Amino acid sequence: MFKTVLVAVDGSGHAGKAVRCAGDIAKTYGAKLVLLAVDGHRPLEGPLADLATSEDLSRSEVFERVLASARILADVPEGVTMEQRVGFGDPADEILDEAGRIGADLIVVGSRGLGEYAELLLGSVSRKVLHLAKVPVLVAHS
Repeated sequence: MFKTVLVAVDGSGHAGKAVRCAGDIAKTYGAKLVLLAVDGHRPLEGPLADLATSEDLSRSEVFERVLASARILADVPEGVTMEQRVGFGDPADEILDEAGRIGADLIVVGSRGLGEYAELLLGSVSRKVLHLAKVPVLVAHS
């Protein structure tokens, strides 16, 4: 059913849950798992936030570490083939574009659970992906 599963990561606990779900699905279906970190020019969250202020690291290096962190958080089951990618721009647009480029059968995203008012004001990456994706989307709520 699923051959390629795309999961968006940002180094937060929300993304960790999404990666764990995506890893389980990839294992079940024998699918390839693609981790995508998107630099949307927003401050990083979670345990990697302090890396963003380091003058020794470029933004791409920070996001390479986000991907490495997600791989560790995922406890990806043995035998799952993984790829890691970095995108730059609007997170939802990058997720949707990457899904098309790689022929993803499923997109997995995390959700912060902002609440209705905050989500109305700020928008939601997961909501935009859910409404615009051409393939199934799994939203892993924290």
